[in-house]
Amino acid sequence: MNLVIQSFGKEYEYRRAILTIYSFYAHYGWPTTARVILFTDNEAYFKPYLEPFAVDYIFLSPEKIKTMRGAIDFLHRMKIALIDEALQRSNDKIFYVDSDTFFIANPESVEKAVAPDVAFMHLKEYDFASLKDKPLPAGKTFRAFYELIVSQRFRGANNDDLEVLPGAESWNAGVMALHPAQRAWLADVYALTDQFYPATHNHASEQYAFSIVLQQRAELRPCDDVVYHYWYRIEKRIADLWLEKHIHLDWCALPVQRRLDDIRKMTGILPAQFANHLLMIQDRAIQSFNENKFAEGRHYAFRALLRKPWDIKFLRDVAYHLRRGWQGAIPHTIQTQQHEGSN
Repeated sequence: MNLVIQSFGKEYEYRRAILTIYSFYAHYGWPTTARVILFTDNEAYFKPYLEPFAVDYIFLSPEKIKTMRGAIDFLHRMKIALIDEALQRSNDKIFYVDSDTFFIANPESVEKAVAPDVAFMHLKEYDFASLKDKPLPAGKTFRAFYELIVSQRFRGANNDDLEVLPGAESWNAGVMALHPAQRAWLADVYALTDQFYPATHNHASEQYAFSIVLQQRAELRPCDDVVYHYWYRIEKRIADLWLEKHIHLDWCALPVQRRLDDIRKMTGILPAQFANHLLMIQDRAIQSFNENKFAEGRHYAFRALLRKPWDIKFLRDVAYHLRRGWQGAIPHTIQTQQHEGSN
């Protein structure tokens, strides 16, 4: 099996990929014949950390990135291209993962289950019909996608009809396990993505394309019990704080098994740390206030302030929402009193 991952641009992206790769070997077992195919613009950064492992480095030059993004200039189209290239390079099954992931269990069960008619994506998220009512303005591109699929027919790579129904499901494409025989389907994943993105500017266009093609041609299974995907921005901030503190060249000087043991232990507790971290509690408070759930917002704000009472920015944000809630409550109270008085 080959682990396929991309990492380019910023140092925090490199650290995330190092966590992903170490967590893979920590849970899968090392030494092993399993290889990593790493698409990156900075091989030199990774080499001291990944020296013990079998890694094929594929250089992401600006020109290669531009080609992968295609005529539609879509960042996530690169995912299709690098999976395509990884499957060209080897006859092995692949486990593709975004760099904001880490393994929490042995992926061997997924490896054994992948077959020409069985594929994995991270987990099922929603059906396309639910997108028609996404709140605006954030839901604009999701509504656009729904309107597109109910009003237009789509063509595959061979100009044949590809059916896209509102009842189809979107699965998270941050993690995928594929069989080499399924490479033939990527032409239609490209074709759908190239039709979806220009019409909607929806940044999940490649995810929708993978979901549709894999649902129609294979048994699609989840693997969220094997890989944790910390796609949410607050989880990324928390992970980056930990990685900056722990992933460095002094740590790299430790024996390999010690490093693997460290990562295995950390991946066992990180999901709970995400949920209980101060940054997450503060975020829950603000999100609750934004949704006008003032009691819930006050609850999370109180919990956060108990842990860090003098966070000035957070205090200002909470004060703003409390004033907003109070101002909204006054007219409601007056209306209630007037109604009671008229009776």
